[in-house]
Amino acid sequence: MGVITKVNDLLKAGETFCLATVIASDTADALPGSKTIVLPDGTLDGAAVSPSFAATLRDQALSALKAKKSRIAEIAGGVRVFLNVLCAEDRLLICGAGHIAIPLARFANDVGFSVTVLDDRSDFAHPSRFPGCTTIAENFTIALQDMSLGTSTYVVIITRGHEHDVDCLMEILPRQAAYVGLIGSRRRVHFVLQWLEDKGFSRERLKAVFTPIGIPIGAESPEEIALSIVSELVCVRHKGSAQARALRAAVGIE
Repeated sequence: MGVITKVNDLLKAGETFCLATVIASDTADALPGSKTIVLPDGTLDGAAVSPSFAATLRDQALSALKAKKSRIAEIAGGVRVFLNVLCAEDRLLICGAGHIAIPLARFANDVGFSVTVLDDRSDFAHPSRFPGCTTIAENFTIALQDMSLGTSTYVVIITRGHEHDVDCLMEILPRQAAYVGLIGSRRRVHFVLQWLEDKGFSRERLKAVFTPIGIPIGAESPEEIALSIVSELVCVRHKGSAQARALRAAVGIE
């Protein structure tokens, strides 16, 4: 598969990555114009540089990815590369179209997320309730099986029952996402996570789920809860999951 084809596939899949292009070189080991894709896990795909330069290229590209800023870097004497950070559009998938979903979708749209709302009830997942969003009225499992996720996808699960929570997490957890959050009482959440652990999901993977959901601001109304959730999404987007969890730990919920 050519590099450009792979770039297009990654963008369609909602992935964030770095495309490194050699722009100046005085060695045959790094020909000007050659390209390499660097993924967030450090995987290299392409032929921009020889193996002798690979480690330096990887480190520079990962640094650019962390900062989410493209840059020009020198990876060896006389070898310069343009590190183009390509970020897919940040997408929010809301599973459940109840009363919290309405302000959540609105607030998320306002801060730059492309929002999709999924519910198995057509009168709930209706365009008139979610202006500016994509609405999908379909069985949760079926819809999620056909949906692409990725490192730019944020998922909030606010369904009307634990059985739907399970259906959503069964499809989402085996795949990569920037954020997965689950709303619910302690009893409901415990039941869902224990059921999933019994079905083979590791404790480590289940601990990655943000629950209780949202930055702890004492939210009570649907709008306040939505605000706390969007605040957490923005924190993860700009500061990473560790910072969001540190805020939760500060009040003893992590």
